[in-house]
Amino acid sequence: MLGRGFLLGAAVGCVLGVYIAPHLGRPTAGMGNFSESNLPQLNILRAVPEKATWPTDDQAKARLFGLSKWDLSKHGNGSKVIVNRCIRIADTEIACELSAPLRWITGETQIEALFQGKDGDWKMIAAKNR
Repeated sequence: MLGRGFLLGAAVGCVLGVYIAPHLGRPTAGMGNFSESNLPQLNILRAVPEKATWPTDDQAKARLFGLSKWDLSKHGNGSKVIVNRCIRIADTEIACELSAPLRWITGETQIEALFQGKDGDWKMIAAKNR
């Protein structure tokens, strides 16, 4: 039922796992403690900006319609864009999850958008339907 190659691969994998597992907790030579390394540290508190600094729902709606080249005056009434959550990806850029119940589409559309901040205003530079 199972091929010889599969069984041989599983056996080799088990042997390597048993051999390598005890060494995983030890620091490697020259690396020292991970916290002392030169790798950039991710500050989680800085990565999740306060909601007051996010684009407003109205800003997100205007930027989404502008980026998509939809007519805001024609399709804007009855359509909403809601900023659910955001995460900072650079000093002036944040990625946000949007939900958009659009008038001409049945149901709610989930959108991922990238905003770039400048002088207290947000510009949507990319958007993708999920």
